[in-house]
Amino acid sequence: MTTANFELDRLVRKAPKATKRDRKSRLDRFWDSLAPNSVAILVSNPERTRSHDTEYPYRQSSDILYLNGFPEPQSVLVVCKLSGRNKKRRIMFVQPKDRAKEIWTGVRVGVEGAKADYLVHEAFNIDQLEPELKKLVAQAANIYYRFGVNPEFDAKFTPLWHGQQKTLLNYEEILHEMRLFKTADELAIMRHAAAISVEAHKQAMLATQPGVKEFQIQAKLEWAFRHAGATFEAYGSIVAAGNNAVILHYTSNNGSVNDGDLLLVDAACEFGGVAGGYASDITRCWPANGKFTPAQREIYQLVLDSQMAALRCIKPGVPLSKVHETASNVLRRGLCKLGILPSKAAAPKKVKNPKKGKASTTPLALSDFYMHGTSHWMGLDVHDVGKYQTPDGTRTDKGRGKRRLLEPGMVFTVEPGLYFDKDDKRVPAKYRGIGIRIEDDVVVTADGCENLTDAVPKTIGDIEALMALRE
Repeated sequence: MTTANFELDRLVRKAPKATKRDRKSRLDRFWDSLAPNSVAILVSNPERTRSHDTEYPYRQSSDILYLNGFPEPQSVLVVCKLSGRNKKRRIMFVQPKDRAKEIWTGVRVGVEGAKADYLVHEAFNIDQLEPELKKLVAQAANIYYRFGVNPEFDAKFTPLWHGQQKTLLNYEEILHEMRLFKTADELAIMRHAAAISVEAHKQAMLATQPGVKEFQIQAKLEWAFRHAGATFEAYGSIVAAGNNAVILHYTSNNGSVNDGDLLLVDAACEFGGVAGGYASDITRCWPANGKFTPAQREIYQLVLDSQMAALRCIKPGVPLSKVHETASNVLRRGLCKLGILPSKAAAPKKVKNPKKGKASTTPLALSDFYMHGTSHWMGLDVHDVGKYQTPDGTRTDKGRGKRRLLEPGMVFTVEPGLYFDKDDKRVPAKYRGIGIRIEDDVVVTADGCENLTDAVPKTIGDIEALMALRE
């Protein structure tokens, strides 16, 4: 067994699980936040047809996964806060046990399994949804429901609501604020997802040689995810060689990796269960032949310096927007020093717009080469829920930017980048065709942050040292 495979096998043995105690706590906090005399109705994601009679792998609604982890489609979770003796009441509607169908698509949890394992007081077959919901809606003054999650359930709920015209509220206002702050159980799963993705990136580096195909590196990454027990990729893997790296969401992954290319890999797994789990998100760049060219070193080191500066500024009380501002300031100064951006005092230069070919006196700006943000929330979704402004909606920066103040338990990415198209004559020729992004996942702690993905080599020296071990 290779050292790399041993590490992946070790991760299988040490896989954490969400606990019922943690989910029970979430359900209780959600119930506490509901308006008096209300019913919250959460519906499962629909199944998606891939072609004809085949389906995409099923991925449950993240909101249901968060509250009780129920994995199956055609399911509804109802949380009741009604007056009377059963004021705290949780109900599920699920697919019935059906041996004929289970032969084809797998064993179902069923009504008894839902009550036994998924923290509900009652459970019904899904065909009882409408009559039971009608009774619950009649008792409530407020109904929490989110239209647009599943059109089939929207069609069933709409006449019930229209018929009684109760106040309609959105449970996401409560639930997504809860999801922004990760519990110890959640962080354990996110660390594990990160650890799997870390090992996958190391294996991808060791598998890279001039002449391989992008999809072969993608296969190495996704094999490692699955081998270590991850059910899904957290998003479509990006394996972009050479100029493909300047396409931010490049997913074709069918090009060749040539000698002299940099390879940008943005790929990570989701871990936590058959119906979906917690995401990780890593980007690294490395030279196909194992050695950075001088021009590649200059741009890579600049991006790394910007990321390290951004990581150093993270602590409670700092606005999330400062992470982007810090990274951007380092990039801007570095590009001025390299002569790619004009200095503040420089007169505007005439440049050629590579798309239109017309002369312009507009000076180049950082946004020409760094056109995305530095951070996004992470959790059950790779671009996770949670407000980027203050929770009450007030603005602390005259209405612009991600001004949410950081607090312990928040998880987000730090991912600056620079992208120079091969045909962009506004930049020196030696930098054209270079696309670099460096991305890590961090959790805010009491006095700073913990980098969940720091174990993937990212200094020039560490990358070149690892790639020197290739066979």
